This record gives sequence, C-alpha cells and structure tokens, in this order.
Amino acid sequence: MTSAPASGNAQRFVGPDLARGVMLLLIAMSYAGAYASAGFGVDASSEPALDQAASFTSTLFLDNRAFPMFAILFGYGLAWSIARQTARGVEPHQLRRELRRRALLLLAFGVVHAVLVYTGEILTSYGLALLATGWLLFRSDRALKVALWITGVFYLVAIPLISMVGTSIERDMTAVAIIPGYATLDDWVGRIISVPYPPLYMAVAYALLFTVVLGYRAGRARLFERTDERRPLLLRVAVGGVAISLLGALPTALITVGAFQPEPAVQGLLQGLQILTGVAGGAGYAACFALTADWSARSAPAVTQAIASVGKRSLTFYIYNSAAVAIILHPDLIGVGTVVGHFGALIVATLSWLGRVSFIDHSSTDTVVL
Repeated sequence: MTSAPASGNAQRFVGPDLARGVMLLLIAMSYAGAYASAGFGVDASSEPALDQAASFTSTLFLDNRAFPMFAILFGYGLAWSIARQTARGVEPHQLRRELRRRALLLLAFGVVHAVLVYTGEILTSYGLALLATGWLLFRSDRALKVALWITGVFYLVAIPLISMVGTSIERDMTAVAIIPGYATLDDWVGRIISVPYPPLYMAVAYALLFTVVLGYRAGRARLFERTDERRPLLLRVAVGGVAISLLGALPTALITVGAFQPEPAVQGLLQGLQILTGVAGGAGYAACFALTADWSARSAPAVTQAIASVGKRSLTFYIYNSAAVAIILHPDLIGVGTVVGHFGALIVATLSWLGRVSFIDHSSTDTVVL
C-alpha cells in the first residue's frame, strides 16, 4: 500500500490512479467468472454463444493481464513512495520497517479475505512479493536490472514447464477458489487450509516477482507521470505490449471455444505462452492509461476523476468489489452464479464496479492504495 499524493498534486498522478481504477474492474470481472464455473483454461465450447464470447474475450484481453498490471502498479507505487519519503529525509531503516509493516498488513488482509470471501485472492501474493523483493527498493538501478534478468529467465523456463506438465493446474486453481462454501464445517476447513496455496503458486507459476520489480524500475523512472518526456517509450510499450499480449493469448482463446484441440502438452505450452505474454499486456495497458490520462481528464473530467478516485483507494475497493461479487454470485449466498453464465457474471462485476464509481466521495483525502 502507498499513500496517494496530496490533492494539490493529484493531476500529476492521474495516469497511475486511472489505471488502478480500471484495473479494479478487470480484477472483479476475473473473480466473477470463477463463480459461474468459468475462468482461464476452462472449456467453454458447449456453452451458449454469449458465454463463449465472454470466455474468448476474457482469455484474449483479461485473464493474466489484469494481474501483471496490478503487480506493476503495486511496485510503481512503492518505488514512488520510497523516493518521496527519502526526499523528505526519512531514514532507510524507518522505510524498511514501514515496508515490512505493509507487507504483513497485506498478508493479514489477504488471509482474512481468503477465508471469508475468495480463496484465490491476490493480497497475500503481493504481501509475499514485498517481503521477497522490498530490499531491492534500497539498491541501485543496476541491482534492479539484475533482478529483472534473474526472475525473467526463471519465469521463461518455469511457466511453460508448469503449464505443460499439467494443464489441469489452472482448473484446480479455479476450483479451489469457488468450491468452498459457507454452510458446513468442511467448507470452512477447506477455506482455511487453502490459504497458503495461491500466493506460493502465483510466485512460481505466474510472473509475480518479475512484474513487481518491473514496477519498481518504472516507478524510479516516474514513467507513468512524465508522459511528455517519455511519450516515445510509452507508445512503444503500449502498442508493442498490447500486440504481443493479443498474439500470445489468441491460441488459448481459440482452444477455449473449441476452435481447435491440440494435444495436452501443446495446450499447456500455449497456456504458458498466454501467461507470459500477459506481462507485456499488463505493461501495455498501464502505458495506455498513462498516455490517455491527460486527454481523458480534459474530455471527460467527471468520469476520469471518479475512476481515479477509486484507484486512489484501491485496497478498499478491491475488497468491496470482491465481497459484492461473492455475495451476489456465490451459490451459498444470493446464488446468481448458478443461473447465469460467464457473460452474466461479467455484467454483475461491471455493475458492482459502476455502483462504487458513481457514489464515491471525490473530496475524501483518506487515500490508501495498493
């Protein structure tokens, strides 16, 4: 978590805040699909046309794209916070203590969230990532580059291998997230014992550490704020990142709707490709928001301010969105997820997000973000 800038500097940071606000919608949509028995790697070929379209679109634009975007912005905010506090004269040992406190708070919030709401949640993953990589925020740019090379090579090898040896891993992950109910003791035991699995799995089978460190690097360069100075680089990241993301996700999207059915090992390799290229997609999405922030603030100031205000409070609204989606869709609660498919679940997530964007208090200065 990082403290957002004071209101007098809010316009300067509208790009990252706007990206966080939209990112919360993408996360809510990703969670919603799980309650409708949909998700990454789940076969939708026998579903109605709208649900097939939702699964295809989610695989192409959403699955494993919102997560790395979240991680990049998380690392970006931490690097920005450390730089700001260092400039104010805060001692490094105090900053290290604050980072440990934030990591432990994320772990604590994540555990409670996992047990009570969604066992596949991501707060614990970011708490773990901060504990593992936070020390790099006090090292040189060269150290960050070395860390990016090491983690990058690791994930280039690990992600395809994990995907190839068991394409069912993704289905198991989805099942863990939605199977535990609320009605029996076994449900609650299942929720509790599953808590350690998602953060450890995310740290190995997804590019969690790489994307957080990439966020550190971008934050030091203030990449998403200095848009005039960095426009050529941001354009390359936006266009190239989104293009790589789409090309990498297309084979898995076609598999999802039954357009072709490769051998399991090939399917796993293609799913690994979808995950890896999601890093480029997350970076590309963040760059797109940075490039369009000033334009959107001029052309639709009220909408931009509302979404950016949500982004400044991303921890609060992440938990709100997740809880609202669960209450509406979970079969042991209102149970809408049992009667709607993937398309309907995405609509529920969108309406939940829109409801909070519409009623947020823009004047509040209590701005705690991930």
